[in-house]
Amino acid sequence: MLAERDSELARLAELRDAVGTGGHVVAIGGEAGIGKTALLREFAAGLGEDCDCIWGMCDPLLTPRPLGPVHDIIAMLGGLGEDWDTAGGTTLFSRLLAHLAERPNPVVLILEDVHWADAGTLDFIRFLSRRITICPVLLVISYRNDELGRNHPLLRVFGDIPGSQLDRIELHPLSLAAVARLADESGRDAESLLQITGGNPFFLTEILASPEVGKSVPVSVQDAVNSRLARLSADHIALIEALSIIPVPIDPALHCRWIEDRERLLQDCVDLAILVEDSDGRLRFRHELARLATNNRCSSIDKRNLHQQHLAMMLESPERYDTGELVHHACGAGDAARVLQFAPLAAEKAALLGAHKEAADYLEAALDYVDEAEPAEAAQLYESWAYEAAISHRIDDRVIEARRHALTMWRALGRKEKIADNLRHLSRLHWYRGEAVQANRYLDEAIALLEQIEDTGLLALAYSMRSQMHMLSSRMDEAIEWGERALKRVEGQERPEVEVHALNNIGTARLFMGDAAGIAELQRSLDMALENHLHEDAARVFTNLSEYAVDMRRLELAEDILERGIAFDTEHDLDSWTFYLLGRQAQLRLEQGRLQEAEEICRSVIGTPGQTLLMKLPARIMLARAQVRTGDAEAAQLLAKAHKDALATGEVQYTIPVLLGMAERAWLTGSETLAADALGGLDRLGASCFSRWTAAEYAFWKSLLDREVSPAMTASATAFGPALHGDFTSSGMAFARLGADYLANLCFGLADNPQTVTSGLSALHRQGAKAVVARLTELLESRGLTRDDVTLPRGPYKAARENPFGLTAKEMTVLEFLAQGLSNAQIADEMSRSQRTVEHHVSAILQKLEAENRLAVLLKLREQPWIIGEAQESAP
Repeated sequence: MLAERDSELARLAELRDAVGTGGHVVAIGGEAGIGKTALLREFAAGLGEDCDCIWGMCDPLLTPRPLGPVHDIIAMLGGLGEDWDTAGGTTLFSRLLAHLAERPNPVVLILEDVHWADAGTLDFIRFLSRRITICPVLLVISYRNDELGRNHPLLRVFGDIPGSQLDRIELHPLSLAAVARLADESGRDAESLLQITGGNPFFLTEILASPEVGKSVPVSVQDAVNSRLARLSADHIALIEALSIIPVPIDPALHCRWIEDRERLLQDCVDLAILVEDSDGRLRFRHELARLATNNRCSSIDKRNLHQQHLAMMLESPERYDTGELVHHACGAGDAARVLQFAPLAAEKAALLGAHKEAADYLEAALDYVDEAEPAEAAQLYESWAYEAAISHRIDDRVIEARRHALTMWRALGRKEKIADNLRHLSRLHWYRGEAVQANRYLDEAIALLEQIEDTGLLALAYSMRSQMHMLSSRMDEAIEWGERALKRVEGQERPEVEVHALNNIGTARLFMGDAAGIAELQRSLDMALENHLHEDAARVFTNLSEYAVDMRRLELAEDILERGIAFDTEHDLDSWTFYLLGRQAQLRLEQGRLQEAEEICRSVIGTPGQTLLMKLPARIMLARAQVRTGDAEAAQLLAKAHKDALATGEVQYTIPVLLGMAERAWLTGSETLAADALGGLDRLGASCFSRWTAAEYAFWKSLLDREVSPAMTASATAFGPALHGDFTSSGMAFARLGADYLANLCFGLADNPQTVTSGLSALHRQGAKAVVARLTELLESRGLTRDDVTLPRGPYKAARENPFGLTAKEMTVLEFLAQGLSNAQIADEMSRSQRTVEHHVSAILQKLEAENRLAVLLKLREQPWIIGEAQESAP
C-alpha cells in the first residue's frame, strides 16, 4: 500500500545508479507511521543482483545498544572474523569502510530509526559520511522528525555532513486523492478518513484493516490496533502481547519458547501482516507504533509476568543475548538480582566503547535496586555510577552524594584502599566545581592514608593528582617534582593510568615553562590514553595542549587541537570536557577578532544547565572579555562575576585572564579605580605565575594605563615587545602573522601613521569592537592626529543596523531561502534576480555570519534558530 512515493523512489534509484562514481548519503525523515520503512523496502526490492543491500536497526531499548546497528551490519556482511565485535570507535569504522570499499558490488547501506541511535552509531554515520565519496556506498538513514528536539544529536550529525554529499527526503502525509484511492474498496468516506488519520499511512492502513470500524472511527492508533487484534484468536493475541515487550528484532528460535505451537502462530501473524520478516529471518512488528499500542493493552502485572517469562528463558543461555536486552527485561521483571548482575556488565561494555552516557544509564538502573545489593556491591555501584555520570552528564550534588555514599560504605567495610581512592575522586569532583579548599583537603586525606597502607598504584595516582593541582596553580617546578615522584612509584610496573596522568602534568608544566620537550610527553600521554581506552585522560591532553596553544598564540595549532579535541569528547560522551574546550575555542575566536562568534559560543555553554563552575568558567571569562571590547552594558557585572569565580578556584590560570580583562576595561573606560584593582591584583602575583605571554600582556596594559613598566618587562620576546617600546606598527604586523587579528588591529589603531590607524580602526569596526574603536578615536590627538587625518569607519545603513549581524533586507531574504535548502539558482528564481546577484548576497552572508560555507550557515541556524527570527523581525 505504497502511495504518493514515486518521486522519492525515483530519487533513491537515481542516487543508487550514481554510486559508482562516489558514495552519497540520503536522510529520510517523517513522523511515526508516515511510511519510511515501506518506502525503503520497496526501494530495496527493486535493487538488482549487482547491488548488495545491508540493513542495520536502532532499537528503543531502555539504553541504546552501543553501536547496535553497526554490529547488525557486520553480522549481515558475514565472514569478517571474530575480532570485529571487540573493536570499537574509529578502528572499527575504518575497517568497515575498507571492507565496503573493496566489495565487488555497490552497497546500499540502510540504517533505520536513527533517532534512537546511541552516540557511537551517530559517530559511525558521521565518520562514513565524511569519507563516502571514496567508496561505492549509498548510505540511507531514516528517522522520526517529530522526535528531534532542537538539541537532538542527530541534527549535529547532519550539520557535519558536506552539503554536496547529503540528500534530505521528507515524507509528507497522504493527500485526499491518495486516501480516496486506498479507501475505495472499503466504501468509506475519504474526507472522514483523512480528518481522522491526518493522512498518516500507518493510521490509515490499520483502520482500513479493521472491518468493524464504522463512521465513529477512533483517532488513536491504540483503538486501531485494538480493533485489529480483536479479530484474532486468544492464542494469537497472547503471542502478540508477549512479543510486544521485546523492543528488538525477534528471533523465533530464541524468543517466546514457552508458548505452545508458536511456529504456527508466528506464521499466521506474518501472513496477516501483523509481523514482518526480515531477510535474516528475524521478526518485528510492522510498525513500532503497533508494538507500543499492543504493549499498552497489557496491565502492569501482565507486563511484569511477561518480562519474567522472557528473562527466565534468556537465562537458559544468556550468552546468546545482548547484555542490554537482559537488563531491559530484568528491569521490566523487577528482578533485582538480575539487574544487579547484568547492568554493571552492560555498563562496562558500553564504557569500553566510549558510550559513557549509556554506561551511566545502566548503572542508574542498578541503583534502583541498590538496597538489595551486598554492601561491597552497593558501594561499587555508587562509585561506578558517580564516575560515568560525572564525565558524561554533569557533576551535580547527586554525583557528589554518590561518592560520599561509596566512601561511607567502604569505611564500614574497612577497605582502606577504596576509602583513599574515593577521597581522591572526591577531590577531583570538588576541583571541577571550583571548590579548591575541599579539593585539597580530600587529596591530603587520600595521600596520608595511602602512605600508611603502601598501595603503590593508588598512591602514585594520588601523587599525580597533587602534581596536577600544582600545575593548575602555575607551580610548575612542584608539578614536575610530584609527577616524577608518581612515575617512580610505578617504575617497572604496567600502570598506564598512572603514566598517562603524570606525563600529562609534566608535559604541560614543561610547555608553560618554555620547554618544548613537553610536547613529546603530552603526545606520549595521548597515545597511551587512546591505546588503553582511558578516554578522560585523553580529553585532558587535548584540553591542556589547546590551552597552551591559545595562550602562547600558536593559533593554527590551537585550531587543530580544538577541532580534534571537541570531536573526541563528543564521540565519547565527555560532555563536561566538551564544554570546557568550547570555552577555549571562544578564547581562540577572541584572539582572531571574531567577537560575535566568541559570544555565541560562550552563551551556548553558559546556558547549558547542570555544568560545574569549572566547565563554564573559561566561557564566562571569555564572554566578559568579549563584552568589554564590544562595549556591552553587562560587561562590568559579568567581569565581576568571572573574577569572583576565578578566585574561588585558587588557580591563576583563571585569575590572570580576568585581571587582564579588568585592565583592558580600565583602559577603555579611563577608570583609575578599576586600573588600581586590576594592576594591584596582578602585581600581587609572583613572577612564576606568569607565562612569557601573560607577563607581556600584563606589561602592555600597564603601559597603556600610564604605569611604569620595569626594564625586565619591556624586554619581552613576544609580539608585544615592540609595542612596549612604542613601535605599535611592528607589534601589529607580528600579531597579524600569528593570526591574532584583534591585537594586531588594536596595535595598528595605536600607531602614528594615519593609514595604519585607519586600517586598524576599520578592522576593529568590522569585528564589532565598538568600545575599542571609540577609545582609539578619543586618543587620536594624543598622538598628534586629528579626525581629518584618519578615515573613520562608517556605520551600516538602517536595515543592517537593525540586524545584529549587519544583514541587509535582501540578505535577510536570501538567508531564509538558504535555511530552506534552496540552491543559488532556485533563490534567483524566487527573487527574480540574476544568479550572480544572489551569489554576491550569499558571499556577504557567509562573511557576516563568519561561516566558511553554506553548510556552516545551516549548522549555525540549527543551533541558533533565533537568527532567522532576528532576520524576520528586521525585514521591512
